[in-house]
Amino acid sequence: MTAGFTGGLTFQMSDGASPEVYTTIQETKSLSGLGKTNPLIDVTSFDSAAREYIAGLADGSEISIECVRTHASPNAQDALIAIVDSKTTRNFKLTLTDGTTPIVYTFAGVPLSWTITPSFDDAAMIAFTLKISGDITVA
Repeated sequence: MTAGFTGGLTFQMSDGASPEVYTTIQETKSLSGLGKTNPLIDVTSFDSAAREYIAGLADGSEISIECVRTHASPNAQDALIAIVDSKTTRNFKLTLTDGTTPIVYTFAGVPLSWTITPSFDDAAMIAFTLKISGDITVA
């Protein structure tokens, strides 16, 4: 049996400066949708015996990030809200680790939305949606 990534997720946002400084988005509870899809391009011709395809340019997925809402200052969640409001593309890093070996995914993201969900019975949550723009680097 192989070891899984338990408790080893860090999601960070760049400050957009040069050199870039990354800040951890605190209280990240879940993250989904990191990846890309290659669309099919039909290259079938009259000489083809059957349909023929090639892969097109990769399209990055939309990523959903859910965090427990925090109010402490400084607050990276508030900074990400400001990025959504200003429609500013930023670089992001997702680091997964098993405690020994980190895998880092770096990509540019277009901020699409944020939503706060208060609750009487549970922690208040904040969700963000980003669209990957360009390639994903894995190191």
